[in-house]
Order: sequence, then C-alpha cells, then structure tokens
Amino acid sequence: MPITKTDIDAMSLNSTLWDSGRGSVAGFGVRRQRKHPTFCLKYSKSGKQRWYTIGRYGSPWTVDQARIEAKRLLGVVAAGDDPAVVRDRPTPVSVGELCDQYMESAEAGGILTRFNRPKKLSTLLIDKGRISRHIKPLIGSKSVTDIDGRAVKRLIEDITIGKTKALIKTKLRGRANVTGGAATAARVADLLSGIMTWAVDEGIIDRNPVHRVRRYRSESKQRFLSTEELGRLGLVLANEKDAGDSSIHPYALTIIKLLCLTGCRIGEINGLRWTELDLGLKCLRLDDTKTGKSLRPIGDAAIAVFKAHRRIAGKPFIFPGSRGTAAYQGMGKESARIFKAAKIDKASPHCLRHTFASVASGLGYSDGTIAGLLGHKGRGVTSRYIHIPDKALASAAEAISAEIAGILSSNKPSPAP
Repeated sequence: MPITKTDIDAMSLNSTLWDSGRGSVAGFGVRRQRKHPTFCLKYSKSGKQRWYTIGRYGSPWTVDQARIEAKRLLGVVAAGDDPAVVRDRPTPVSVGELCDQYMESAEAGGILTRFNRPKKLSTLLIDKGRISRHIKPLIGSKSVTDIDGRAVKRLIEDITIGKTKALIKTKLRGRANVTGGAATAARVADLLSGIMTWAVDEGIIDRNPVHRVRRYRSESKQRFLSTEELGRLGLVLANEKDAGDSSIHPYALTIIKLLCLTGCRIGEINGLRWTELDLGLKCLRLDDTKTGKSLRPIGDAAIAVFKAHRRIAGKPFIFPGSRGTAAYQGMGKESARIFKAAKIDKASPHCLRHTFASVASGLGYSDGTIAGLLGHKGRGVTSRYIHIPDKALASAAEAISAEIAGILSSNKPSPAP
C-alpha cells in the first residue's frame, strides 16, 4: 500500500518504509534513522544505485508533497540527468550580480578596451549608469542562464519605448534625465554583450545571448562647419559676444578656438595640463587619450592662443575649475551658447574636429597625414619611440591652423542663410 501519515507516525527507529501498490511511486520511501523520519528516493543511474534525500517529514514535506517531488526527480533521471548532481550545482548568478562582478573587474583594470587599455574612469561611470538605470531595472533579477536572444530583444524594445525613462537625482543640484530611445538601447545592448562575453570567458555561461540580436545603428556624424559658419564663429570668439543675459565664459571661448586650430577632441583640450604643452617644439604631448599617449604637432596660431592664456599658480590644468584642482566643467552649456550666438545649428564641439579634417582635405593633405594630425591609432610600431613632431605633420599642422585662423579672423563673413 502507498505510504500514509499513520504509517510514518508508527515507524520505529532504524526502519524504512517503501511506497507500494496502486498509486505508488517506485523508489519512493521514508527512513527513520534518528528522531525524525526523512523522505528519500532510490534510483539507478549509469548502472549504480543512488539515494536522494527529499526532506524531513513534517512542514513543508507532507506525504503527498514528497511523493510529487519524487515523481519530478524520476523525470529528471528519465531525461538523462542525475538529481544529486543537479542539486549540487552552484546556483546561477543573476544578471545584476553578474554586472556587479563585471564592474569590480573593470574597476581593477581587468577589462580591456578595443585599444587593449583598461577602461577610463569616465567610461566606467557611464557603464555604471547604464547598468543601474536600464539593465538592472529590466532584467537584473533574472538568472543569467535564463537570458536568451528573446530576452535581449525585449530589453532593447523596452529601452527604446522609454520604459526606463526617469529623472534621477545624482548630487545636491544634479539631475540625470534618463530618456531611453533607440540609440540608448543599442549602447546598453553593446555593454550587455561585453558583460556576457566576459561571463563566457569566466566560464559562467556557454554562449553570449546578445550575439546576432539586431539593434539600431546610427549613421556616423559627418557634420562640419562651412567657411561662412566658421566666419560667424570667429566673430563670436573675437568679440566675446553676449549669449543671453550674461557673457560667455572666457575659458569656453579659448577652448573652442583651440579646437578649431588643433583638431583635438574636446576632452583633450578641456583637460589639458601645462606639463603636456611643449611650446618649444610646438606640440602637445598628451598622456591619456582615447588611443593612449599621443604626440600632436600644432601651428603658430594655436601657440599664440596658449601664450596669451594666463597661467594660474598651483593649478595643473590649463583651464582649471573654480574649485579644487579639477579641470573646467562648463563646456557643455557654454559651447551650446557659443554656437547659438554664431547662429550655427546642430553643431557640437566634436564638429570642429571634423571641420579641421575637412579643411586639411581641402588643402590636399592625404588621409594618412590627417589621421596623424588627429591622433588616430595605427601609425606604426615605431611611433612609440618618436619624441619630436614629424616635420611633415608639423608643416601640415601649421598650414591648416593658419588657414582656419584666417577664416576665423575674417571681418567679412558671408551673410547667414
């Protein structure tokens, strides 16, 4: 007969009861080796007898619940698995826990970029924001092993339609306006793909579920300023024209002018240190750029701007912030005001880098020369041993900056369209 509660209550010490008769489960039984009876299952795997302890008699294991569990375990055996092995497997980490492990490794320098360099602090902060504002709220509680292509697709769709939209307080007077959108969803998916690739390398999962999941890809931005727009920008820079009810910060005006004359990235000029400026050899010796250390020749027009700029004692940055030893932090708002004052639409400081390259191309310089001036990666192994500017690049930098300086200083730009 099948085991009943009455049978278990009457069991003596060191005795075993087995399920039998109609409605019984083969191999299901109860043993009383100590004070409390325990439900168990006896089964065969790979020709060997196995014992599996289901649980102690009493809450939560009643006879019926234990019998149902025994049926489930026999199903696991029929599927080819060993219940004891399955039980002893470590619990899969959640996506949120995996993200935390990834960030811990990244902050320790264990995650390398495509340039084989550890991620910068600014990149790590962006990654943390994408994890906390998008990945964790949507799939953070799910097991990593439960994430497949469909789950990733839903994540992308949810971010695209704005399910993670929020206004988050970041500091005393700071706010982060999380809007979502297709571009944000694509960047979050790229980050998740990197995390999953790391998980594969660590043996946590077998494959990256983000691979081959389609996502939005924007066209590369090719916006550069025309000669007329450069002329209008030059008037604003020269006249320090007011924008709104207050004047533009002089640091912002100088930084924008240097971006025009050097083709550097905004962070390379905004965060430039006095130790990185070599006026004698007319170059910038950048310690930390997107592609690593970089030697950039600059023209006399840029040199003149640097020489006219006043150095503040005790400040390592050429454009220091008002407090502490950090660099100036106002370019986000001030650059927008400068372009607005110059009546230049849909422009950003990075457009000035494209403009420098466009002027260089117009003067007939090759792609290789322009890449060298912009500090692009891949100029050869020997470049790491060069400590003075290449003469050809220095000559090109001089000609290009002189051409741009002439346009900026033009007093008769064409009328705005």
